[in-house]
Amino acid sequence: MIQQETAHFRKSGEATLPPKTPVAEGPDVVFGAVPFDRDPPDTNKLLDTPYGEPEPADENPTIPAGYTYFGQFIDHDLTFDPNSSLQKQNDPDATEDFRTPRFDLDSLYGRGPDDQPYLYKDRPVDGGGIRFLLGRQTGNPSMERRGELPRNVEGRALTGDPRNDENGIICQVQALFLNFHNKVVDTLETARPDLKADRHRLFLEAQRIVRWHYQYLVLNDYLPRIVGEETWKRVYLGGGTKPHPHIEFYKPKDGQAYMPVEFSVAAFRFGHSMVRPSYALRRGDANVGGDAVAPFAADHRFHRIPIFSDNFEADKSLNGFGPLPPGWEIDWRLFFSAGALPTAVTGSGKDKGILGVLPQTDTQRTQPGYRIDAQIVDPLAMLPPDVAKSGDQPDGIPSLAYRNLLRGSAFSLPSGQNVARAIRVPVLSEKELWDDTAGGSRGHDFSATASTPNPFAFRAPLWFYILKESELKGRSALPKDKAGGHHLGPVGGRIVAEVLVGIAFNDHTSFLYQDREWTPAAEKARSGFDPGTPVTTMFELAAWTTGGTMTLG
Repeated sequence: MIQQETAHFRKSGEATLPPKTPVAEGPDVVFGAVPFDRDPPDTNKLLDTPYGEPEPADENPTIPAGYTYFGQFIDHDLTFDPNSSLQKQNDPDATEDFRTPRFDLDSLYGRGPDDQPYLYKDRPVDGGGIRFLLGRQTGNPSMERRGELPRNVEGRALTGDPRNDENGIICQVQALFLNFHNKVVDTLETARPDLKADRHRLFLEAQRIVRWHYQYLVLNDYLPRIVGEETWKRVYLGGGTKPHPHIEFYKPKDGQAYMPVEFSVAAFRFGHSMVRPSYALRRGDANVGGDAVAPFAADHRFHRIPIFSDNFEADKSLNGFGPLPPGWEIDWRLFFSAGALPTAVTGSGKDKGILGVLPQTDTQRTQPGYRIDAQIVDPLAMLPPDVAKSGDQPDGIPSLAYRNLLRGSAFSLPSGQNVARAIRVPVLSEKELWDDTAGGSRGHDFSATASTPNPFAFRAPLWFYILKESELKGRSALPKDKAGGHHLGPVGGRIVAEVLVGIAFNDHTSFLYQDREWTPAAEKARSGFDPGTPVTTMFELAAWTTGGTMTLG
């Protein structure tokens, strides 16, 4: 998307050999030696905070936690490389994307009911392959479990993308969209008797409606939260009030959308910083981390359910790739909010001046995501072997931050500074990038006063640069907040916005290409589909799909 630079990639202990082309910008990441020291956890205190307790310095006051996993769902819809490896040099120009770079939900629909019938209900009474299969009740396989994915006898999910089962939240986002499709089919059958008599037409129309609503949510609900209103209006609206994309750097050849490595290997990995160490799935239940006082019933080291854990038993963490434990269906009010999160500037203490989310109440129970900054939570340094893999084999690299740095080096990504220059935005200074690491306050000392030279001086890894830029520059128009990280900064925001808008704009089946002024409110006139209240946010999608209960349990 911007340009390619050379980075030298070597194994730990290997002599530094002169590369074939000069190393000018590409950061050198060493394989085999974890670059950041980690202090062992204090076993005398719980490793997270109780549900409902504010964390102003860590929590993002503008983005609910569910958008972390909706972003993961979007990523899986766009990208998939089953041959990726952290231990080989990759050629960005030769990388093949095994997922279509379109918002077509092939991670949901697979190759369709004719080619992958095992994803669909095949009985004539269910429409004969036009509705998705759902999970089954443990001990009573004749009963549906709507919040769970269908699985084979070994417990592996039957889904268009196996990664949508890698944790206990993303699998439920997948289940939410399966149920959304099924309810769209039900609604269309009632509104359009002519379609009920034509199974194939009914499926295709329901699929279009689901895809267009999903695309609308990506571009109008998710994107402005992630890149900030200013960048969203500039790229998506073109400075006006209706969609009129202004895309300067993402230039597909002959209108064929592609996946820039700056996006897939760096910019769209910002979501790793938004991950909380643990989550409550329902309010008031210690079995799912939702009790404000009692710790998580299955692991008393945590108040809520840890996203990953060194205990790989099925009900001890949100580790995925297996059946969802009984009773773990999400109350989506804990992950999406009907409106803005209630906030206030902290008046005293160590968090003075930082905008925090107010304590939870009966009407406000949403968990915020974490700020988009240059820190990630400790559980992401202990990924389980079925997640920390190269290709289909565990690779012994459990640190997600280290994996991201290695992958950027393997793809010879440009430095953050060089990308900033290329898109003509101010470049972060060395002081801004590294001074807060002085004295090892963030693990390794990369500051100008460090005893050893900074290997990333003037050529910061793009992924790190984007996170640091968000930490320093990503502030919304809310009351003054001493901390940043509300949304991506100029470099990260521009890459993400241009790629997501550009992919939709170059897809001849998308609403943005076919009918730029389409909105969910206009769908009734087009097809007869009428959910009552237009579905324009993820909260509204969950509310309509669940009949207002906000849970599929």
